[in-house]
Amino acid sequence: MNSLPEKVNMRRFSKKKRQKASVPLSTSFPRGMDGTASRRHPKKAPSRFWLSKRGMAIPVTFLILFVSLSLIISLTYYLAVSRINSKSQLLKVSAAKQGMLYMEDSIASVAWSPGSSQVYSFDDCGGKLRVEPEAKRLLINLTDGSFYDVVFNGSVGRAVYELPPSESPADNFFLKGDSRVVINQSRFTMTQLYVSHGAESPEITLCYRPLVSSTEVGSSGGKPVNSLRIYVISLNSSQNMTLEGKFYLEIACLNVTSSPRSYNFSYEINSLLVKVDFDGVTGEVSLPISSSAEGVLVNVEIVTCDIRLQRVGA
Repeated sequence: MNSLPEKVNMRRFSKKKRQKASVPLSTSFPRGMDGTASRRHPKKAPSRFWLSKRGMAIPVTFLILFVSLSLIISLTYYLAVSRINSKSQLLKVSAAKQGMLYMEDSIASVAWSPGSSQVYSFDDCGGKLRVEPEAKRLLINLTDGSFYDVVFNGSVGRAVYELPPSESPADNFFLKGDSRVVINQSRFTMTQLYVSHGAESPEITLCYRPLVSSTEVGSSGGKPVNSLRIYVISLNSSQNMTLEGKFYLEIACLNVTSSPRSYNFSYEINSLLVKVDFDGVTGEVSLPISSSAEGVLVNVEIVTCDIRLQRVGA
């Protein structure tokens, strides 16, 4: 009677024991990483990632891209600023050229009219104006090959505007007039306004060359009488000054003077040569002379217009 219950109890015990000894599915079907090891070392996987070549390549790539982009932006900014500054300087140079042309127009409007004057406003063009009354030495002599006489020797002055630095070429070129230092036709201007290389920067120079003319006016004692005139515009009475920014100039014609002299030639001549040395640059013109076998009388008149440039206002 006792044997049957004992067998039943043994079966229950064996069933419970088998249930406790069952194996988890996670251990039977692992997912490529030991769960126990992962729980014991939670930082081990990330450290392996950062120490790998693929992990190091990402921050290095970002660093290279950042540095390259920074260089490109800096270079682009520098080129843009340089281009803007260059354009700004070119505009200032253009304004300075126009300013010197307007100033020359103001001088022309008062020249040969003693007592007349005009105030001219010169805008700020980034440079500075120098008025040099003792500059531009002018030497004029008269000759026919057998005689020689100096009829003018003195400084006629000049005005120079120093341009700001720019990419504009500073090769010599004329804004008004040309390179000849003496002219004999009234259709040419006495003005020389040109751009040239200066000691430190390009410059715009304004000065005046002489104009000569000759005409037959009659006869005396059987000799033809010729009148020869030499016109000179001088800035020698101006103030010696250097001006910057915006300023005002008074341009005045002080006087027009005449220095006559006469030459009595006892032989026949067909022309007289006027030779000029203008601050080291030489030139000459030939003037036709009417004469006879008895000779010729030549009246020479040096007509000088004195222009004064001086600053007015603050």
